[in-house]
Amino acid sequence: MPSKEKSSDVSRYYVENLLFNHEIEILSQFVKDLSFEKKEDFAFFTEEDFKGKTDFSLNIEVEHKQRDENQMIISLIVNLEARINDKTAFILEMTYCGLFKFPKVTEEILKMQIQVECPKMLFPYIRRIISQTMIESNMPNIDIKNINFFDLYKSNKGS
Repeated sequence: MPSKEKSSDVSRYYVENLLFNHEIEILSQFVKDLSFEKKEDFAFFTEEDFKGKTDFSLNIEVEHKQRDENQMIISLIVNLEARINDKTAFILEMTYCGLFKFPKVTEEILKMQIQVECPKMLFPYIRRIISQTMIESNMPNIDIKNINFFDLYKSNKGS
């Protein structure tokens, strides 16, 4: 039972210190790099050709770079690949950035804001760009579910 208690304490700490922290400001956001490659074998497929046959792989990494004392550029590096019958249908790679202004907080809280709160704020824009790219390339629209960045943070912290 102690592990459940500890998990509950971590969650409570998160809620108390981050979830309601509205002092993080997003000053700007932008696509830094975007690459989309649709493989020739799948150039003229319809949405029906993809249904139930596609394997999607989505990876997102978070990087940060200090800009000044209280500003940081947070980059989400996205890699999305679709495979059909062990053949790559398309690859999308994107770096999406946000310039954030942070309040004065402890280093531990700042780390969680960088890894959890900032990606959570940027992710809807990434999802929209991916969706629009699929539409413009005559590929099936992909319904990318919300990502729980706090759970990712917890699992990465343990490794």
